[in-house]
Amino acid sequence: MKNELNNWYVASVMPPAIGQVSKQSHMYYGWTPCIEWCEQTFGEITMDNFRWRFISEGVFEFRYEADLTAFLLKWA
Repeated sequence: MKNELNNWYVASVMPPAIGQVSKQSHMYYGWTPCIEWCEQTFGEITMDNFRWRFISEGVFEFRYEADLTAFLLKWA
């Protein structure tokens, strides 16, 4: 799906990590593997590298359609 407001590609996935969330874990526990994979694959989000972003629980946006495709092949 494409976000018409910013022309980025949107993916929505269920969390791959299932288990209890402890008090020390943060609210994105279930999507941490997806976030870490995006950082390793597309790079960390910086002012010079803004290819992807984590929007909210299970929602990721990608600047390039090829990045969306890679993400969906891995996590969908």
